Amino acid sequence: MSDIDVGQDLEQVNKQLEELVGQLNALNTQREQLTQQIHNLNGIAMYLRGKQEAAPESINGVVEDFELTEEFPPEGV
Repeated sequence: MSDIDVGQDLEQVNKQLEELVGQLNALNTQREQLTQQIHNLNGIAMYLRGKQEAAPESINGVVEDFELTEEFPPEGV
């Protein structure tokens, strides 16, 4: 039966734990940054959608204004 060096094994396990916790912290930071970027872009998209609906324009930049210029006679006349 082989002898187990508990102290050395514990040191190796602790070192692996520190490395993995460091990797997890780095990934969490990246996740938070991506979440913030997505949030910012969603806000910008909502703002632009609101502007687009407020001022409808065609592709060439001409505002299409549909006003009633002629009326149909009432039915049954």
